[in-house]
Amino acid sequence: MDDDKCVYDWSSLSCTPEASCSLQYQLGDVTPSQACRLSDTSNATKVPQQLHLAFAGREAGTVVGGLKANTKYFYKVGNAKDKHYRGGLSSFTTARAAGDESPFTVAVYGDMGADDNSVATNKYVNSLVDEVDFVYHLGDISYADNAFLTAKNVFGFYYEQVYNKFMNSMTNVMRQMAYMVLVGNHEAECHSPTCLLSKSKKDQLGNYSAFNSCFRMPSPESGGVLNMWYSYEYGTVHFTTLSIETDYANAPSNAYFTKRVYGGFGDQLVWLEEDLKAADANRDNVPWIIVGMHRPMYTIRSCGPDGVPNNDYEARNVQEAFEELFIKYKVDLVLQGHVHTYERLYPTANNSAIMDGVSRDNKTYENPKHPCTLLQELQEAQKDSNPTNLTLVMIESATGIIHDEFSVIKSSATQDSTQ
Repeated sequence: MDDDKCVYDWSSLSCTPEASCSLQYQLGDVTPSQACRLSDTSNATKVPQQLHLAFAGREAGTVVGGLKANTKYFYKVGNAKDKHYRGGLSSFTTARAAGDESPFTVAVYGDMGADDNSVATNKYVNSLVDEVDFVYHLGDISYADNAFLTAKNVFGFYYEQVYNKFMNSMTNVMRQMAYMVLVGNHEAECHSPTCLLSKSKKDQLGNYSAFNSCFRMPSPESGGVLNMWYSYEYGTVHFTTLSIETDYANAPSNAYFTKRVYGGFGDQLVWLEEDLKAADANRDNVPWIIVGMHRPMYTIRSCGPDGVPNNDYEARNVQEAFEELFIKYKVDLVLQGHVHTYERLYPTANNSAIMDGVSRDNKTYENPKHPCTLLQELQEAQKDSNPTNLTLVMIESATGIIHDEFSVIKSSATQDSTQ
């Protein structure tokens, strides 16, 4: 048997046959199928490619300084002295510097997981490594907390196995570009029967511990907290990422069966106002402000006949906590998930659509005075940005069909008047 017999099975998100094949990325591999190789061809495969350390109560991460912006670097991971325990050669391109006006593209989606429902999106995102600059995943990353919801798994402990399955399935993407994440309700805890009966598992896999161990977002650099809230600038956009699961008035508990009290990470709203205030003052250099969060404040699934948010999906609580700050600091775009649908809203404030600048065909919002909102679920939206134009394209991942496209435009006159 040779490497040609190893095939990537998208339905299981693993190399088959599993007994003899595994993912082993090398320079030049652009798909998971190309990275499937015999497990006994390299000693490196005897070492896990990705370790999920949440249950052990540890965090792992590396920050590399002194890199130039928008520059391609090559790297290997493993033992520097022993090549048998060293991974293959990979590469990544660093972020554009703040204020860089060259266009860039981001893949945006939410609520993915590692089960059958995610296969089309997983496969599509893996094909984008040469087409997008980075990925923005709007919460509910792996759905590891739902791993027990089958007759086969109900009494087993599969939480970390599913998390690892998701991480391994996205290795082709994560090894080459930034994979930016935000917290969703399914990151809160392990609540399978095994976890509920084990105090150690329940304690160590609660309060978003796995989510905060698996990724390292730029919270130290932006004054945020872990992966819960943080911000960064990429080219012409200031991205602010929030926790709609914790740390504001009437935040959801997300303690499904454990009856725990979660959150307590800090004063998110004080941080948010400081972050947005600084970003708004820096429009000369970075003209756009985009907020990402999991639960929506506006959605047809959580509002009354008059369009006012209710709390079917906690939308009213989210609105009461955050909308005033979004309006005050002129947030341009809000990206949301959670309700498993795609919706695109007009510029909206205080329960009303603001139609000034909206074109007759609804495809252009020119100089909107209030935030635009996009809900993106289990499909994929590509966002192209430059100093005067945000273009958003909604693509069905299973077919590649474009279902929606629109642009938010800042005219030079408006930019001059706000500077």
